[in-house]
Amino acid sequence: MGEFGSDRGLVIVPAGAGAGKTHRIKTQLSDWVKRKVVRPERILAVTFTESAAGELRERIRAGLLADGLVAEAMAVERAYVSTIHGLGLRLLTEHALAAGASLQPRHLGDAERDLLIRQALAHARSLDPIKAEPERFGYQANWQKGETVEDSLRARVLSMIDLLRGLGDKGRDPGLIAPALTRLDRIYGEVLADPAASRDALVVAVRAMLSSFAQGGMATVTAKGPRETLDKNAALFRSVEREPALLDRDWGIWQSLRSLFISNSRTKTPEGYDELASAIMQAADALPAHPGPLTDGKLHLRCLIACAQEVMEAYEARKKALGLIDFADMIAGAERLLRTDPAVRQAVLDEIDCVIIDEFQDTNPVQFALLWQLGAKAPRTLLVGDVKQSIMGFQGADSRLSQALAAANPEATQPLDRNWRSTPAVMEFINAMGTGLFGVGYNTLAPTRDPVAGPALEVLNVVKGRGTKNFSKPQEHIAERIARILKTGEWITDRHTKATRCARPSDVALLVCRHATAARYAEELRARGVPVRIAEDGWAASPVVQAARAALSYAANPADIHSGLFLRTLGPNPLSLQAAMAAQIDGQLADDPVLMRLAALSDRLARLPVSTALDVVLDAASLRLWAARLPDAAEARADLLRLEAEAGEFEAAHRDLKAASGFHGETAKVFLGWLDARAADRDFDRRPDPSGNSAEAVEIVTWHASKGREWPITVVAEFDHGIEEWPGSTATRFDALDKIDDMAAVLASSALIHTPGFAAPEAGRRFIEDRREAFETNAKNLLYVALTRARDRLLLEWPEFLKERDEDAPEAKCLFHVFTDACAPQIGDGMLRIGGLNCPAVITQLPEQVSFTEYLAEPGRDAPRFGSAVPLLSTPTSPWRLQPSQAITAKPTPETRGISLGAPWPSTISTAARGTALHLAIRTYLTRSDLIEALPAATGLDEATLALVAERANALKTWLSDDGYTGLQCEIPVLGHTSEGAEIPGMIDLLAIGPKGCLLIDHKSGGAGLGLGPYWQQLSAYAGLVRDVFPSYELNGLAVLWVDHGRLDLVDMASARAPKGDAL
Repeated sequence: MGEFGSDRGLVIVPAGAGAGKTHRIKTQLSDWVKRKVVRPERILAVTFTESAAGELRERIRAGLLADGLVAEAMAVERAYVSTIHGLGLRLLTEHALAAGASLQPRHLGDAERDLLIRQALAHARSLDPIKAEPERFGYQANWQKGETVEDSLRARVLSMIDLLRGLGDKGRDPGLIAPALTRLDRIYGEVLADPAASRDALVVAVRAMLSSFAQGGMATVTAKGPRETLDKNAALFRSVEREPALLDRDWGIWQSLRSLFISNSRTKTPEGYDELASAIMQAADALPAHPGPLTDGKLHLRCLIACAQEVMEAYEARKKALGLIDFADMIAGAERLLRTDPAVRQAVLDEIDCVIIDEFQDTNPVQFALLWQLGAKAPRTLLVGDVKQSIMGFQGADSRLSQALAAANPEATQPLDRNWRSTPAVMEFINAMGTGLFGVGYNTLAPTRDPVAGPALEVLNVVKGRGTKNFSKPQEHIAERIARILKTGEWITDRHTKATRCARPSDVALLVCRHATAARYAEELRARGVPVRIAEDGWAASPVVQAARAALSYAANPADIHSGLFLRTLGPNPLSLQAAMAAQIDGQLADDPVLMRLAALSDRLARLPVSTALDVVLDAASLRLWAARLPDAAEARADLLRLEAEAGEFEAAHRDLKAASGFHGETAKVFLGWLDARAADRDFDRRPDPSGNSAEAVEIVTWHASKGREWPITVVAEFDHGIEEWPGSTATRFDALDKIDDMAAVLASSALIHTPGFAAPEAGRRFIEDRREAFETNAKNLLYVALTRARDRLLLEWPEFLKERDEDAPEAKCLFHVFTDACAPQIGDGMLRIGGLNCPAVITQLPEQVSFTEYLAEPGRDAPRFGSAVPLLSTPTSPWRLQPSQAITAKPTPETRGISLGAPWPSTISTAARGTALHLAIRTYLTRSDLIEALPAATGLDEATLALVAERANALKTWLSDDGYTGLQCEIPVLGHTSEGAEIPGMIDLLAIGPKGCLLIDHKSGGAGLGLGPYWQQLSAYAGLVRDVFPSYELNGLAVLWVDHGRLDLVDMASARAPKGDAL
């Protein structure tokens, strides 16, 4: 047995933050390989990111090398260490015939996927009730994001499709609808017995108001705000009076009528107004129990599920017809293949000695089913993960599956108990916090690092919120504290050298919840001179991309004056706008050297692939050199590389899909239009990060993105972020988790949990509270992830500005509420008390107005480049395909022997347009006499012409038979290659075979009718191909049959034999 006692069977390793899970995997595998329990090339390891897969492979190899197992370390290259999508694609490709899939599937890009789904959605009938009145179901345009009502509806359907596809085949089951609707009825509660009476009572109350206050009760009100409110209320009253039927479908009107303006201490309404308004509000208060919103909510959900399933069917059929595959197919298709074909599953298991799965808690149901079909039956399986860090629910991950697996196999659980990341002081806080969040489910981790000097915990008490206008906002305080840390050179311990040194910008990370918030913090840090690394938009608007697009546009169309002006006023060696405009007015702009070089490419560009055209244009406009000289050279180069990658993606996109979206052709102009059409895609405008993890800058990341990362100093901000589930979201529930070993039964027990949106907040609150356990659990996991990233020091942005919770509604609404409810933190003198444990901390009460510290960052260091930039030497090219007549032979055209096969035909019999028909007719008369009657219809030749062809074919056949060539083969396709690698495809018209060898004959219509004409190169190429394709036949001769001249010109190979390699 090895050191872990796990040579066979299942091992589940719960690994807390910083507990060394990758080290455990590496050590376990090294132990297995060292004892020859596992062969390195038979390892199957699955992670969830490409970088994690690469790191795992390297660490396994390093561990084996450290143990002196060099051969085994080299064999790791043959192991299958990949992402789960890579595993699925491998299974589908290797077993494509069993799966009924394409042998070479092409991956479907996001833009193509969106197009196919958009097309299917346009024809989906299940969504018609919502399409007719999208606003009734809560769909509105978002002009700030540039989203139309249609975009909003499509996004909701796409979200439902993603959720259902995560359930595998169960996602297509119409039986999912009824239980989901039943749940809506149950949670909504008892409804009004007579909703029509409630509506009529409200209409009566509104009419009573208008009969007394036709102008809205503003007679005695002078204040602007109250008058505007009363005016809006009056408009509502008039709408209801004009069309009472609105109250049967517009629930927003009901809700608006529940909160009318009435007198207060500063503004008094006319006498009698308040009583009438109160009567309206009382009548409208029937809304939370009105069955109408529930009916609409059920119709909405039914349509969404049915439409998603309808679109999925059409989408799958279209993909299969085009031989396409997307990321979901890689998982769902592979899971279905293993589940339905035991032979394939066993074949895969026969190739592996062990299964390693990292981050197992982040699997969605169908991913879990795929992996568990292998893990449950493999000789040995190691599952590593941490349910406390399961925060990927928004991507469909469901940690309840891995929890159920661990609960069903308690004897297989081997939790890690040490932390290798944080100092003892930081771990004291983490253990206290973890115990508070998870109770007995938390495994205390013992620190392995030595203590370090300086504070481990800082609490920055912020008293003014994010909306304040007269005082400093939280982001200003945090930016100031980071700037001070860097300027004063506070100490940290280097992760690699273990030496103590001053903190650098890259030692600091700032964690926030939203990208919008991250941008505000980045702005404050940059204002203080602190370099920042952040995922931000602006790629399409970056100068180098705009200049490159202008150059490509001008090269494609030199008449595009706007692109020419844009390039010359923005790009390399720019002209002033005045000078450029003056040159254009004088007709001299086209004589600019840069524009002349681009214009010279215009004719070439149309014949080049877009990626090649872009490369040529960038060189002609010197844009790469210009990008290298910009102040942000690395970012500019990265932007250019992204543009070149987009050109490659454009080329790879399926032609039919581009045409379906309106992009016909492969030219530069079409490419630029394709880019514009994708501008609204998610993350399309995100700028690439040129530095990887090496930038000397403060990194701002979201709480979710921080998972798996660590920094010496971590600042955790935005505790005030809300946690409640958004209306309109849908999740899944499994009722058969006790049957975790039977994933088919677990997936079959899945149900949809929908949180609808209602105009009445009380109705919506019922559904939110039903989901409280789920979103509070997710909030605890998110808190644990964010608060365990620090190695040396953890800074907390303490949201003192949050209001006290109402006694009537004490439920947690934000992350800080969950933290305080679970951990009961108390700030003391130099202490932060967490769950009864005092953690030493620096407590800073931040002022209302922050100071301003400027940090002078070191100048950026670019990678050295040696030598001057010179163009590469031109390389002669060779064609990749040649016609046989283009093949080169070193031999001169030989003499021929002429043989008469009959009288010449009149010149009108044979034309170029009839050559193919004559070939078919000759072939039929020579080899398929049973099809002669079909020749008139097949060739279009008249009876007289066919009689002449028959006479010529019989004469040829008789001559060949007399010479011993009785075996005739027509229209033989052949393929050869030149010594340079070019292909030579061809078609041998006739190969006559006899006991002494074969004779190759090529039919020619028209022509001179004497000798070989210009066809010697073609015939010599065919000669070489015959030697390769029919090595058993001796080639005795080559001949041209001049069909209409009645002459066969023959070359006797015995007297004019070319060396075997000359033809090719």
